[in-house]
Amino acid sequence: MRYGPILALVTAILSSALPAANAEIRIAQVATIAGNYNVSGTNPDASTYTGTVVVSQVNGNQYRFDWSVANQTFTGTGVLDGNTISVDWGQDSPVIYQVGTNGVLNGTWSNGSAIEVLIPSR
Repeated sequence: MRYGPILALVTAILSSALPAANAEIRIAQVATIAGNYNVSGTNPDASTYTGTVVVSQVNGNQYRFDWSVANQTFTGTGVLDGNTISVDWGQDSPVIYQVGTNGVLNGTWSNGSAIEVLIPSR
């Protein structure tokens, strides 16, 4: 039995697949998320809210969030890591946002039982 042609075929297939298999997955760091946003969200009790958020770059990839929601203000800070920012706002659990390619921040808070969306103001 001749294994030469089969071995050559298997080697060719594996050698073309190996670079892709060994490629590193890299998540690009978002340039900046600083700006003004419209916010809408759902509280843990399923009630909804809207308002505005100002996100300011403090230092490097550290940001300050200033929410104005339902005649109340909240402030928090977080560090952007890749496309994720976890914002400590003085509660038991942070708001964790994923930054979308369109600049929208999709977040959860209250240990995932509440959601929030920040849409850049235009």
